[in-house]
Amino acid sequence: MRRRRGRSGWRGSENIRSPAKDREETLFLRVLGTKSPVLRILDFLMDNKAYDYSKIDIAKEAGISRRALSSAWEILEKNGLAKETRKVGRAKMYKIDLRNPVVRKFIELDNAICELYASQLEKQEAMEDSGDRKADTQPLLA
Repeated sequence: MRRRRGRSGWRGSENIRSPAKDREETLFLRVLGTKSPVLRILDFLMDNKAYDYSKIDIAKEAGISRRALSSAWEILEKNGLAKETRKVGRAKMYKIDLRNPVVRKFIELDNAICELYASQLEKQEAMEDSGDRKADTQPLLA
C-alpha cells in the first residue's frame, strides 16, 4: 500500500502505534514521572546498558519525539551521562556512560525502587495468602 500525506497525516498509517503507547512504563518512570524526556532516555539506556543505539533509535524506544531528544540530549552530553561509542555509516551510536558517578547513582536508585516494589509485593502476597487483608495497607507504587 502506498502512503500519501493527507490532511490528517499519512494515509495507510492508521494501524501504526506510537512508541510511547507501545512502551510499558517501568518502575523507575512510575516513581519519578514520565514527563521528562531526560528521565525517559536515561531509563531506556539504563535498561539496555550492554548495547549502543543511534539517536533515532533512542528517541523511538524511549517514546519521545526527535525534537524532545535534541533538547534533552544537550543535558545528557553536558553532564557526561551518555557517550558516543562508534559510527555506523553516517549514524553515531551512543550508550550510557557507566563510569559517570551520576549514572551510577541513577542505577542505584533504579535498583532501590525495584527492591522496594519487590518487598511490597511480597508483603501483599503474604497478606492475601493469609486472608488477613487490612484496610490501611499501602498500595504498591502508584
